[in-house]
Amino acid sequence: MKRAFVVCCVLTLTALVSTLKAAETIVIKSPMPPPDWAVLQRELLRYSSLACERFAEKYVDERGYLLHTIRWGTLDGPDDAIETFYNWTLLHALGGSDAVLDIYKRAQEGHWKQYNELRTKLTELASNGAYYKEFITQSDWFHTGEGMRAFMFLGLSEPTNEMYIQRMKRFAGMYMNEDPEAPNYDPVNKVIKSIWNGSKGPMMRKATVYDWVGDPVPGSFHLLHNPAGRGKLLDMAKWYPRMLAHCNEYLDSVGDNSLNLAATNLALNAYMLTEEKKYYDWLVEYVNAWKERTAATGGNIPSNVGLDGKPGGEYDGQWWKGTYGWNFTIFDGELEQIAHRNYFTAGSWPGFSNAMLITGDQSYVDVLRKQMDNIYAQKKVENGTVLLPQMYGDPRG
Repeated sequence: MKRAFVVCCVLTLTALVSTLKAAETIVIKSPMPPPDWAVLQRELLRYSSLACERFAEKYVDERGYLLHTIRWGTLDGPDDAIETFYNWTLLHALGGSDAVLDIYKRAQEGHWKQYNELRTKLTELASNGAYYKEFITQSDWFHTGEGMRAFMFLGLSEPTNEMYIQRMKRFAGMYMNEDPEAPNYDPVNKVIKSIWNGSKGPMMRKATVYDWVGDPVPGSFHLLHNPAGRGKLLDMAKWYPRMLAHCNEYLDSVGDNSLNLAATNLALNAYMLTEEKKYYDWLVEYVNAWKERTAATGGNIPSNVGLDGKPGGEYDGQWWKGTYGWNFTIFDGELEQIAHRNYFTAGSWPGFSNAMLITGDQSYVDVLRKQMDNIYAQKKVENGTVLLPQMYGDPRG
């Protein structure tokens, strides 16, 4: 897309110059050295590309498999593996080498194949592979989105790649009820039915810690979700019970969650690639529903919506509850400390921003502005420092 934009600009400039009379034509014939900042940018892109190529030589085999231990889970699972390449497509779009793009595409194809060899015993989510129809079976959009970052930007480099277009349409269709095996969306109440969703549809039960963590595997690893494992290798068999304890309070699943607004990235990309109006219509419909719910809660973006479409519907109207919600203050049994994990921004800002992008309607980002106004209205100033709240509601209630 970047290259197409450049060509478009050149053609426009050529057409403009051709309309000028000879006497009005400006002739530029004095060569100039490029400015230092431009040279440095090109060198940064060149060396970043070389770093990617050298990494792949060592850690990606001829099948595109990443040389590591595969396992299911949100704590070092499939999303983390493909996240290795999360900014490679963006690097190429900015001017990185074609080799970077070729390696990413090989690694993405290999990733789907590699993780479809996975067979879990303690959770059904990956009992026959982590992916189905090349999309994660069930996960939350905090992690699904992490694993799709490179894929989302591929269109910047290859907007006419037919395989990419078909995949994006298929993935978007999983949230538009085009796939009977993935009934994630309720078009009547305009909700994605669970925080856990994907190619196998929504999870309409409480999750288990095994859904979150997966099976243990033998060996010692850098368990990067834990500070203790960043500087040394930890024996997983010994550490596994504490990994399960990490997710003891992550089990509520049913109902819509603000993280699901990130699913609009699929419809946005499908619309930009195809210009098919159905993707535009779905994105606007879903975000409009969230816009109305946010207005109903005084401008606070709810972190759970019931299957009935009402804010707080799964918690007797308490819109601030839910996994990763406003009052998601928990005891992390792995770190053995209280943790505050309100991640409402992870889905809300892309969702409302995507709606503004395709409609041009600033009222969508006004939702985000109002949310920030509400937060700043509760600020405190201590010793000259402005403190802003990040949580809301009693976590015990």
